[in-house]
Amino acid sequence: MNRPTYGYSAQDVPDPQGQPVCPRHPDTVSYVRCKRCERPACPQCQRPTQVGVLCVDCERDIARQQAGTRPRNAMGASAGRRTPYVTYTLMGLCVLAFLGQALVPHIVTQWGIFAPFRALAMPWTFLTAGFLHGGVMHLALNMWALWVVGQYLEQTLGHTRYAGVFLASVLGGHTAVYVLANPMTLEWTTATLGASGGVFGLFGSMFIVNRRLGGQSAQILVLIGLNLLITFTVPNISWQGHLGGLLVGTALVAAMFALRPKATHGTDRQALARRSALIHGVLIAGAVLLCAVAVVLKALTVPYF
Repeated sequence: MNRPTYGYSAQDVPDPQGQPVCPRHPDTVSYVRCKRCERPACPQCQRPTQVGVLCVDCERDIARQQAGTRPRNAMGASAGRRTPYVTYTLMGLCVLAFLGQALVPHIVTQWGIFAPFRALAMPWTFLTAGFLHGGVMHLALNMWALWVVGQYLEQTLGHTRYAGVFLASVLGGHTAVYVLANPMTLEWTTATLGASGGVFGLFGSMFIVNRRLGGQSAQILVLIGLNLLITFTVPNISWQGHLGGLLVGTALVAAMFALRPKATHGTDRQALARRSALIHGVLIAGAVLLCAVAVVLKALTVPYF
């Protein structure tokens, strides 16, 4: 039976006629051998386990093998825990922001709400306005939608990608509001707020996920259609924000699926997961950059008196 040498040369292997020495520390005598490769292992290189002592190299090799067989989500990353921590966090931030609006509206609302005429002077409002709401019903509807859709998507996409898609959708929604607002009308001074842009982005993401994983897409299409109908028929709703969030979230998740590395037989799953994370991180950064470019181009066309 051939045993791995882990890159050690012949001079590192102890002489059978002499005292056994650790290959990593040739000056250290050790009568304890690794249960896997049977090489001597000094106290510094010993790793106690339930089946006996392993050397540090065998321990690392086993860890790599276990990582390669670890369950993966639809994006190729580790499946991780099922608890939707990001969804809980987003909901908690929205509730805290709503309490802040009630207690100190002159600070939270005035400094967090988005309005096109002051967007460049207060760029953080492109995101902060996504955590503010105009009333209890507005908050309750968005939190319900975030709870229902968010749990599934967070498990499917992974915590980091899910958070990135939601925030990019919020940004895309307010970017659409800014780009489509007419500086010569009241649209330019009308404020917008709410997590609806991010929620619409999650609706579109769920549609793509279901399509790619073979799930039912009819129900999510009906949900999107009903919400768009409400958006365009009920007054005082920012259709630009909803549509912008929907387009960004849908396009971003579609690109993630299209560009994710494909696993083949013998592929290093850990390396594949790192490559997938890099590609998807670049996609999220690219979505943010496109929003920034759109804002800059719009700003160049705004007349200043």
